[in-house]
Order: sequence, then structure tokens, then C-alpha cells
Amino acid sequence: MSPIRSIDSIVVGVQDIGVATELWVKNFGLDIVSERLGSDVDLSKLWHLNDDEIIKQALLTTPKIDVGKIHLVEFKKPEKPVRESANATDLGPKNLDVTCLDLPSKYHELIQLGYKFRSEYVGYQIESIGAEVLEVQMPGHDHTNIIFVEQLGEEIQLSDKGYGGITSLVTIVLDLDEETDFFKDVFSLKETISEDLFGEHVEKMIGLPKGGGLRLNLLEGDETDRYGRVELVTYIGAKKQDNLYKIANPPALGTLHCLFKVETISEIKKKLQERSIIFDEFGSLDLIYGKGEVISFRSPAGLRIDVQEL
Repeated sequence: MSPIRSIDSIVVGVQDIGVATELWVKNFGLDIVSERLGSDVDLSKLWHLNDDEIIKQALLTTPKIDVGKIHLVEFKKPEKPVRESANATDLGPKNLDVTCLDLPSKYHELIQLGYKFRSEYVGYQIESIGAEVLEVQMPGHDHTNIIFVEQLGEEIQLSDKGYGGITSLVTIVLDLDEETDFFKDVFSLKETISEDLFGEHVEKMIGLPKGGGLRLNLLEGDETDRYGRVELVTYIGAKKQDNLYKIANPPALGTLHCLFKVETISEIKKKLQERSIIFDEFGSLDLIYGKGEVISFRSPAGLRIDVQEL
């Protein structure tokens, strides 16, 4: 049986690819897998853009990790950032999770480098796996939201600077069960954590009213380390939630969508057809991820997903 793969790459639109790579490569120690300069006809075809709309690309990864990569793309005429004026509870792709070693030290180091955080780091327990966790949120380039997470005592592959990403793409949904079932069925992902989080630290961290909280499901493939996971979140007590999935499309800035790689794309097509989910077919494309047949569709919540055959 073929191994089940987590998210291969997460697409992030950037105003200046140099600023973005300084954060991810220079400060976090991620590797540059590949770079492309200038127009990309095949990627423009996939994303329904003019041939000259893409200026630069960089594909980044944690050393020795083959999933959870970041695909940075600089556009000629970018649209506004997806989360420029977003509320914390708005629907859509939200967080890029980054794991690290000694989060308190990283927190102070980044402050000294001029980065700002939404609050001080907090600690809590994930009861379903008995883990003690430290977490803090940092506004990133292009209105991305970067979440630093340290699972105390965990052994995980990191860069030589003590960072690793992307461990999870966090998306906000209304129907948690429907979205979870979709990813488990179509991509055969496993549900590794299902947790309800409530309490003052959650209310403060997210900006929820008293008594508010969240439900989350964490899904992953067969990888040893926890990279490229899908983290689905629904908020309890949120008063207003705009749907940002509608604008999370190239050439917008910020966290946009993701790509999976599969060994047999016909199996994905069959599952989508069984669910009456419409998908676009693009044939074989030569992309920064590699060359192979590509299809594109949306999850029930509205997340754009591209799939390429290995």
C-alpha cells in the first residue's frame, strides 16, 4: 500500500520574496529546495493568471523533511492580503504553525530582531495526548499569522536554528465534522488529535467572549515527524465570521491554499466524483514542485486544493 502523504506545500503570496526568505531562511534556518525567476506559464495556467503575472518563486522546507513546504510567490500586480482586515475568527486559511525548541528564548530573540507578538506566550495541556505545550502568535509578512508551538519533551527534526515548519496549516471552518470527513476520505488522512479548548488563556489568545472556545481536529499522513498536517478549527461563541476562502486565491497576498502529491491521481478523482465535487483537470504541468498531472478543487469549507501526481 502506498504511504499516505500530508500536505506537500502551502502557497503564500508575498509582496517581496526577499523579505519573506529572510524570515524563513535566515532567521528560521529552512532550506531552499528550488527557486524560479520570471514568468511561469504552467503555474499561471493552473491559477488562471496572465503569463507574466508571476515574478519570483521559492520553495522552502525544514532540512530532511519532504512535506509541509512553503511555496512563496511574488506577483506582478498582487491583490490585497487575505487577512489584512480579518477578525481572528473569520473563516479561511489562518495560521502557519512552526515548531521550535526553547520557545521562551526564541520569543525574546525575535523581539530583539524587531518582530512583534500578539501577546506573551502561554502554556496549556493537550489532554488527548497528554502533552504540555507552549504557544505564541506572531504577525508575519503579508498579514500571515505564524504560530510558534513547542511540545515539551518532543523529539522532532528541526533546522540548525531550532525551528521547523510548516507543521500545520490551520483553517477555520463552520462544519468541523464535514471538513474532517472530507480529508479523511479523499486523502486517507488519520485523525491524530481531537480536542476542545476552553479557558481564559484561549479567550485571551483568540479574542473570544467569556465562555468561548474552540474545537479542533488534527489530521496527518504516515510521516514520522508532524509536518504538513491539516488542522481544522471551529470557534464556539464567535459572533461574526466573514468567509475569506472566497478571496484566498492568487494573486492575493498571504496564506492562500495547499497542494498534495499523490501516487495515483485517478483514485482522488474517483473519490471526488463519488462526492459530486467538481474538479478542474490541467494535464501534466511542469511546476516548482515537479512535473506531473494536476487537478484542482475546493474542500466543503472552500479551501482551494491542488493535487499533483508524483
